[in-house]
Amino acid sequence: MIHEIFIIEEGGKCLLHCSNSEKIRIEEGLFSSFTTAIRIFANELDETVHTVELKEYKLIFFALDELMLIAVSDKADSKLNVQRKLALAANEFKRQFKDIICTDPVNIAGFNGFDKKIATILFNSQENDTSFS
Repeated sequence: MIHEIFIIEEGGKCLLHCSNSEKIRIEEGLFSSFTTAIRIFANELDETVHTVELKEYKLIFFALDELMLIAVSDKADSKLNVQRKLALAANEFKRQFKDIICTDPVNIAGFNGFDKKIATILFNSQENDTSFS
Protein backbone atom coordinates (compact mmCIF):
# COMPACT_ATOMS: atom_id res chain seq x y z
CA MET A 1 0.00 0.00 0.00
CA ILE A 2 1.22 3.48 -0.79
CA HIS A 3 0.95 5.62 2.33
CA GLU A 4 2.28 8.99 1.16
CA ILE A 5 3.20 10.67 -2.11
CA PHE A 6 5.36 13.76 -2.53
CA ILE A 7 6.00 15.83 -5.64
CA ILE A 8 9.22 17.78 -5.13
CA GLU A 9 10.83 20.26 -7.51
CA GLU A 10 14.49 20.07 -8.45
CA GLY A 11 15.47 22.66 -5.83
CA GLY A 12 13.83 20.71 -3.00
CA LYS A 13 10.52 22.54 -2.59
CA CYS A 14 7.56 20.25 -1.93
CA LEU A 15 4.92 21.13 -4.52
CA LEU A 16 2.32 18.59 -3.44
CA HIS A 17 1.88 16.05 -0.67
CA CYS A 18 -0.94 13.51 -0.46
CA SER A 19 -1.55 11.02 2.31
CA ASN A 20 -3.42 7.75 2.14
CA SER A 21 -2.77 6.56 5.66
CA GLU A 22 -3.65 7.27 9.23
CA LYS A 23 -0.72 5.07 10.21
CA ILE A 24 2.04 7.50 9.29
CA ARG A 25 2.30 11.24 8.81
CA ILE A 26 5.45 12.80 7.44
CA GLU A 27 6.25 16.51 7.67
CA GLU A 28 6.66 17.90 4.15
CA GLY A 29 9.63 20.19 4.74
CA LEU A 30 11.66 17.58 6.59
CA PHE A 31 10.91 14.91 3.99
CA SER A 32 11.70 17.09 0.98
CA SER A 33 14.97 18.27 2.56
CA PHE A 34 15.97 14.71 3.45
CA THR A 35 15.20 13.23 0.03
CA THR A 36 16.78 16.17 -1.81
CA ALA A 37 19.97 15.69 0.23
CA ILE A 38 20.00 11.97 -0.65
CA ARG A 39 19.56 12.79 -4.34
CA ILE A 40 22.33 15.41 -4.32
CA PHE A 41 24.68 13.04 -2.48
CA ALA A 42 23.98 10.26 -4.99
CA ASN A 43 24.61 12.68 -7.88
CA GLU A 44 28.01 13.52 -6.39
CA LEU A 45 28.83 9.80 -6.73
CA ASP A 46 27.40 9.69 -10.28
CA GLU A 47 24.58 7.53 -8.98
CA THR A 48 20.79 7.74 -9.09
CA VAL A 49 18.50 6.90 -6.19
CA HIS A 50 15.59 4.62 -7.06
CA THR A 51 14.69 3.13 -3.69
CA VAL A 52 15.53 3.63 -0.03
CA GLU A 53 14.53 0.69 2.17
CA LEU A 54 13.64 1.10 5.81
CA LYS A 55 12.46 -1.48 8.34
CA GLU A 56 8.75 -1.44 7.37
CA TYR A 57 8.62 0.95 4.45
CA LYS A 58 10.45 1.92 1.33
CA LEU A 59 10.79 5.20 -0.48
CA ILE A 60 10.38 4.78 -4.22
CA PHE A 61 11.68 7.61 -6.44
CA PHE A 62 10.62 8.59 -9.93
CA ALA A 63 12.18 11.55 -11.75
CA LEU A 64 10.67 13.44 -14.67
CA ASP A 65 12.64 16.47 -15.82
CA GLU A 66 12.61 18.96 -12.92
CA LEU A 67 10.16 16.90 -10.84
CA MET A 68 10.83 14.14 -8.34
CA LEU A 69 7.91 11.99 -7.20
CA ILE A 70 8.47 9.89 -4.12
CA ALA A 71 6.09 7.29 -2.72
CA VAL A 72 6.28 5.92 0.81
CA SER A 73 5.01 2.36 0.49
CA ASP A 74 5.05 -0.90 2.37
CA LYS A 75 8.33 -2.75 2.03
CA ALA A 76 6.62 -5.70 0.31
CA ASP A 77 5.17 -3.57 -2.52
CA SER A 78 6.51 -4.06 -6.03
CA LYS A 79 8.90 -1.22 -6.90
CA LEU A 80 8.07 -1.58 -10.59
CA ASN A 81 4.32 -1.29 -10.03
CA VAL A 82 4.70 1.75 -7.79
CA GLN A 83 7.07 3.40 -10.28
CA ARG A 84 4.52 2.85 -13.07
CA LYS A 85 1.92 4.68 -11.00
CA LEU A 86 4.39 7.46 -10.22
CA ALA A 87 5.14 7.81 -13.94
CA LEU A 88 1.43 8.21 -14.70
CA ALA A 89 1.06 10.81 -11.95
CA ALA A 90 4.23 12.68 -13.02
CA ASN A 91 3.14 12.89 -16.64
CA GLU A 92 -0.35 14.08 -15.71
CA PHE A 93 1.03 16.64 -13.25
CA LYS A 94 3.48 17.97 -15.83
CA ARG A 95 0.81 18.07 -18.55
CA GLN A 96 -1.70 19.88 -16.36
CA PHE A 97 0.70 22.34 -14.70
CA LYS A 98 3.53 22.89 -17.20
CA ASP A 99 2.96 26.66 -17.15
CA ILE A 100 3.02 26.88 -13.34
CA ILE A 101 6.04 24.58 -12.84
CA CYS A 102 8.22 26.78 -15.06
CA THR A 103 7.64 29.96 -13.03
CA ASP A 104 9.93 31.31 -10.35
CA PRO A 105 8.80 31.17 -7.63
CA VAL A 106 6.33 28.34 -8.16
CA ASN A 107 2.88 29.16 -6.78
CA ILE A 108 1.84 25.90 -5.10
CA ALA A 109 -1.72 27.18 -4.62
CA GLY A 110 -2.16 26.50 -8.34
CA PHE A 111 -1.99 22.75 -7.67
CA ASN A 112 -5.20 22.70 -5.64
CA GLY A 113 -7.39 19.78 -6.64
CA PHE A 114 -4.62 17.64 -8.07
CA ASP A 115 -4.58 15.58 -4.86
CA LYS A 116 -7.89 14.02 -6.00
CA LYS A 117 -6.31 13.02 -9.31
CA ILE A 118 -3.29 11.59 -7.45
CA ALA A 119 -5.67 9.56 -5.28
CA THR A 120 -7.32 8.14 -8.40
CA ILE A 121 -4.00 7.28 -10.03
CA LEU A 122 -2.11 5.97 -7.02
CA PHE A 123 -4.41 5.07 -4.19
CA ASN A 124 -7.65 3.74 -5.71
CA SER A 125 -6.48 1.26 -8.32
CA GLN A 126 -5.33 -2.34 -8.15
CA GLU A 127 -2.36 -3.60 -10.11
CA ASN A 128 -0.72 -7.03 -9.97
CA ASP A 129 0.95 -7.70 -6.62
CA THR A 130 0.81 -4.15 -5.27
CA SER A 131 -2.19 -3.18 -3.22
CA PHE A 132 -3.47 0.38 -3.42
CA SER A 133 -6.37 1.27 -1.16
